[in-house]
This record gives sequence, structure tokens and C-alpha cells, in this order.
Amino acid sequence: MLHYLQVALHHFGYWAVALFMITEGCGIPVPAETMLVTAAAFASHGTLSLWKVIVAGAGGGILGGAAGYWIGAVGGVRFIRHYGGRVGISDARLERARDFFRARGNGAVMLGRFVAFLRILVPMLAGVTRMPFGRFMLFNAIGSIGAAVTYGVLGYEFGRDLRALEHHLRLASLLLAALAAIAIGVLTWRRSRASAAET
Repeated sequence: MLHYLQVALHHFGYWAVALFMITEGCGIPVPAETMLVTAAAFASHGTLSLWKVIVAGAGGGILGGAAGYWIGAVGGVRFIRHYGGRVGISDARLERARDFFRARGNGAVMLGRFVAFLRILVPMLAGVTRMPFGRFMLFNAIGSIGAAVTYGVLGYEFGRDLRALEHHLRLASLLLAALAAIAIGVLTWRRSRASAAET
């Protein structure tokens, strides 16, 4: 995997970083995080500029998040209503998702930029639930810039042992995803208990 990313960087440089981030935002699971870290490692050896890598990663993340939002906003509700029943997504659950994004959407969008599969899922859910686009873009930008700086600096500082860094980042991403899933589960359980108590 790293070999192909390195070849892409040799040929396309910063554009490869931005394109991977945009592609991931559109719902295609490409290793955007690893591409960003690899590009930062190149910067540590003087092949690329770190600040340009960070700008490419942040810009691609912002554009990719916006694309994911509009994919969810334009086709997401129709898709869920057509196929959602097959996987247990009802109108009531969709409404609960809307409530969640009204209450905690800012943090979900911002922190979602740091976790691989959440970078795909959260923008689309924000679009499906009609989170205000301006608010989404503000926290999408904050999260994208924060993630690009974090992963860029890590790749730059630990670029000599890229495989070990990639391994640790993957573990950290899985841990954050598990914590996010637990938090969402607890919030959903509390909300359902509160609704049951009211009735």
C-alpha cells in the first residue's frame, strides 16, 4: 500500500493528498489519512513542503466533507426511505438522528474528521438530517484543519518509521471509532428511556 501512495506522491505531489481527501469525503474508502501522513514523511526528508501538505490535506478535507454533505442531502433521505427498512432504519430513527445533530452535530462533525470511517459517514449524515450547511462547513473546516495539522506534524516528526506510525494511527483511529460508537449508543439509550418515561 505505501509503495503505491509513494508513487502517487512522486507523480502528483500535493494534488494526490487533496484528491485522496476529496475522494474519501465522497464516500469512497481510500486511505486518505495514510496518504497525508506519507506526504508529511516526504516533507521530513525535504521532498515536499510540510505546510503545503497540510494545506492540501485541509483543503481536500473541507471540499470532501462538503461533497459528502450534499450527497447525503440530495439523495440520502430518498435512499434511506427506499432501503432503510431492510437494515432497520425507520423514520423514527431518522428523526432521532436529526435530534442528535441538532444537539451535538458541531462536535460530531469536528471530531469526525479525525477518524477514518467517520470522515465518510458523518458528513453524509449531516446532509441527510439537514444540519444547516453554514454551521456544518464551519465545524467541518475546523476539524479538517485540525486533523491535517495533527497528522501532518506526526508524519513529519516520525516519518523515518512510517510503517510503525501508520500502525499506531490505525489503532488510535479504531479506538476513537469504538469510543464514538459507545457514546452514541449511550446517548440513544438515554434518549429512548426519557421518551419512554414521558409516555
